[in-house]
Amino acid sequence: MHLDLDHTRGGVPLYLQLANALGEVIAREGLKPGDQLPSETVLAADNTLSRATVIKAYDLLVERGQVVRRQGKGSFVTPRPMARHLPELTSFSEHVHGLGLTPSSSLLGFETYAAGAPGRPASPFEDSGVVVVERLRSVDGAPVGLHRVVVREDVAEAIDLTEATAAAGSFSLYSALQRHGIELTSAEESMQAVNASPEDAELLGVEPGTALIEVIRESRDASGRLIEHVRARYLGSTYIYRISFAPSSHGENHDLTRHEAARPGRRLGAPADRL
Repeated sequence: MHLDLDHTRGGVPLYLQLANALGEVIAREGLKPGDQLPSETVLAADNTLSRATVIKAYDLLVERGQVVRRQGKGSFVTPRPMARHLPELTSFSEHVHGLGLTPSSSLLGFETYAAGAPGRPASPFEDSGVVVVERLRSVDGAPVGLHRVVVREDVAEAIDLTEATAAAGSFSLYSALQRHGIELTSAEESMQAVNASPEDAELLGVEPGTALIEVIRESRDASGRLIEHVRARYLGSTYIYRISFAPSSHGENHDLTRHEAARPGRRLGAPADRL
């Protein structure tokens, strides 16, 4: 890819020219979301630049949110963010299909734990056996998140949740629940920004420390029975959360509301997307 750059001394730094030129190509849709960019070596050779200059330009594009790096694969145009409008209740698969994209999952782990067994992940189901399913979520073949769900063992048995069924790339827990007469009607969800651990980064194909959105959710059926406990971590570049607000009821203490909402560790309960 050859770009029109000014190599004269005293002008705009070459890395900045390169970043701006690539940004313009992306903006006018010469490159589409998800397209792979040339490697640093190729782009340097095509434009008579040092590899260090190209790396610096890519660093700037990453900071601008126009480019994402995938470890071991290269640099790509940032995928189009997938907006979630709270408090919609849609599954990951339904939501992605609704955007005209293709969802898929890869099974990372499937474990059954007895009550009180050592090594089981923390969950609200301390007094019962649980099944833990860990999956890598992808959209159009590109990894977007890591998903771990914990369900009671009796619920897993009721919906025939086995390692074989969970391993199917098209498997949807919510569809399985619905087929067996279990309808999730409410959820409490909390979100926070985290950085990708080396393990998370390797699975997602990004650099360690990449910004992620961590979602913790507990979902219930119509009777109020807790059905699932979820921890999901999604690439910050792939999700936008939209929340609708309405005027508070007359006479509400707004100062108290703001104070409560800001309290560290407080979970604000509201119906949420099923991820």
